[in-house]
Amino acid sequence: MHPDQSPFSKYSELSRLMETGEPVCVSFETGHEIGCKFGSKIGCKVEQDIGSEIEKGKGIEEKTEERVTDTRDKKFPEKSCFLFCELVQMARMGEEFQISGQGCSPGNYVLGFSEESPATYYLNSGRYKDSEAVENAALSLPRLKKRFSFIRIEPLSLNKGSFDVLILFLKPEKAMRIIQASAYSEGKRVVFDTMGAASICGDCIVLAYKQGIALSFGCKGSRKHSGYGDFEVPLGLSFEEANKIEETLSKLPETRE
Repeated sequence: MHPDQSPFSKYSELSRLMETGEPVCVSFETGHEIGCKFGSKIGCKVEQDIGSEIEKGKGIEEKTEERVTDTRDKKFPEKSCFLFCELVQMARMGEEFQISGQGCSPGNYVLGFSEESPATYYLNSGRYKDSEAVENAALSLPRLKKRFSFIRIEPLSLNKGSFDVLILFLKPEKAMRIIQASAYSEGKRVVFDTMGAASICGDCIVLAYKQGIALSFGCKGSRKHSGYGDFEVPLGLSFEEANKIEETLSKLPETRE
């Protein structure tokens, strides 16, 4: 892409907050224009690499795959066997994907690829005290309520100027500056909603899409499998909020000036 066609420079303030890689654009596409790498199973981790938790949720995943695969159109993006959070990390480093599903059953539920509750998956994971806590956890997950055909995941430099959510991975001081930029105009506090589960797909995508901004501390799956740093926190911004924050960041005093 010619530099003049890239929106990368449009978000220079946001981009410089990240020390490694680029911000990642996530778009919910309704058309069938296929112009980048599919979420293919070639060369990606298979389920045994993901761990016993995914294996325990295999029954849910099989139903999910039947739901999201469109066999009538061979050009339609496939379900990826990577986790959504893994795809986001690869896009952070320059790759691009179009997917109609991914390898995490709770993620498929959160993103709207599946109607199967991840309660059984959570029960088998040992992350919650009992079945009541598991049910509460499953019911509390944010879910995407939007009609779309597939999801596009790409680095900002490859985006053509429009996206639904922008994801950044930031050190706390850099995340603080985004919070300060959000509060700049009206001085209102920013309230975050998170529970250490479905962090990238739920917190940083669905909640950011609904609320404009969402900060997460990650979850076991995303930190274990996608490899972002222990010193980083993921943060999501809707398209509108990203533009507002970008405009405001340059007006803020430096942290240690």
